[in-house]
Amino acid sequence: MTRQHDATRHRVLASGRASCINTTISTPTNKPRVTKSTRPMTKAHRPLGRPFKSPAQSATPSQPASQEIRAAQAGASATPEFPTPPPPRSLSMLEALPVEVIESIFLYSLNLNFPLASPVLAAAISRDHIYNILTILAFWNDEPIFPGSRAIDRILAPLRYVPLSAEEREQLQQAVFRCRWLTMERMRAQIPTIMILSIHRYWINLGIKMDAQNTQRLERFLKRQDDSVTTFEGQGPPLDVGPPLAAPVEVLSLFRIPGPHKYRLVVRPMVMVEVRSMTLHMVLTRPGLSIFKFPDHLLRGRATGFTADDVMFLEMLRLCSNNSLCGPPSVLTSTRSTLNRTALHQGVRKAIESQNYNALVSLLKLDEFTFRFYAPNKHYHQLYTIPSDHFIAVTRVGRDKPQLNIAFFEALLRASAESIPADAPEILQWTLENVRLAEHSPSDEHEINGRLGRWLADFLLILPDLQQNPRGALETQLFIYGGLNDTPQASQFRREVLDPRRQPFQNWMPQSQFCTSAWWVKKDEQSKD
Repeated sequence: MTRQHDATRHRVLASGRASCINTTISTPTNKPRVTKSTRPMTKAHRPLGRPFKSPAQSATPSQPASQEIRAAQAGASATPEFPTPPPPRSLSMLEALPVEVIESIFLYSLNLNFPLASPVLAAAISRDHIYNILTILAFWNDEPIFPGSRAIDRILAPLRYVPLSAEEREQLQQAVFRCRWLTMERMRAQIPTIMILSIHRYWINLGIKMDAQNTQRLERFLKRQDDSVTTFEGQGPPLDVGPPLAAPVEVLSLFRIPGPHKYRLVVRPMVMVEVRSMTLHMVLTRPGLSIFKFPDHLLRGRATGFTADDVMFLEMLRLCSNNSLCGPPSVLTSTRSTLNRTALHQGVRKAIESQNYNALVSLLKLDEFTFRFYAPNKHYHQLYTIPSDHFIAVTRVGRDKPQLNIAFFEALLRASAESIPADAPEILQWTLENVRLAEHSPSDEHEINGRLGRWLADFLLILPDLQQNPRGALETQLFIYGGLNDTPQASQFRREVLDPRRQPFQNWMPQSQFCTSAWWVKKDEQSKD
């Protein structure tokens, strides 16, 4: 017994020493090594978790909530449900009014931001007859002092017409110019109506009487059935119809004549209404379109230049606003249009770069006319000039088409020959190349290039003196309104450049692509309206 106990004790101590020896780090002098025990470590057993359900058990619902979820998922997969749309917005008190009342409110306010308030209001007033009334109000120059007229109220119905002041009409005109619905076709269709309103205001409403023949002709003209007769005679009391053509003292003495006084109505369809007092020597003119200021976006053009419709629209505005007639200031007192010359010459540069000759000429005409119209007041001793960069731009663009290139240069010459940069090397090089073209490739077309080049070489020598010593705007310039002036330099240009094959350059203001005589008489479709 004692022997067995000692043996057991010896084995336990031996095993303990062995384990201690196996877990210690021995540090011999040759190779250090770490030894670990290979005896597996015992772990505590984890208790069993929840048993997995069999497929049969999973098919049977265990809770009412899960049953509702599965039913909703099954129903959604069979018939998908869309979110319920919000209830429609109820109309405001203003939107709920009848369309006729909304139109009257808008025409009374003349606030073009009115339709931006809601789609309902925009739909109520986005109608052709509303657009037409706005166009008439913006471009008809009516005097605020004149009384009402049944004929005018009938034409402008449903508007309760009250004449606008000049400031109100200018603001409305600027706003209308920015509207997308203001197209060339819409404005062109309203010009006859504007002129008919002027005839009612300044002829019929003044009590001027006509004989049966003139009355019948005027009725047909106002109905736009015939425009073969545009001059009408009448008689009436002494009337102050407009600015006098005679001295004030003489006019006062003529007013004492008991009468009847003779009057004459002259209409240029789509352009102007003129009322003349034959005995009082007075004249009143009203253009088809009374434009305060030409819009910058139309003068500047699009990013790519001008389309054919853009040029036609610009020409219609120029002619129908009476910014093309060159006559005594007393006849043109109704023409007060202005423009932004910076925007206009940006358009000129685009026309040159895009090789749009018609746009170039139209802009140059408009620029010179508006400048010279105000010349008696502030520009009389100033030469009309254009930016000299335009000439340099022509020498760089379109050189592959010599005839068209010459046409662009001549258009700038006819506007302001004194604006040529005399010391620009590009101009001198362009002049020499045109002379050489005529010498090396002789032809009728190239002869024009050569003759203009030789004349230009001589003109550049005297140009600095003309630019430094201007002696009156209308007397000394080479061209006036595109036509040759009566100067020695103009005679030299005619001999050396134009004679004998080309016609002399004449006033180009009345010339236009827009035909004013084609739009007064109604077509068959319009006559039925």
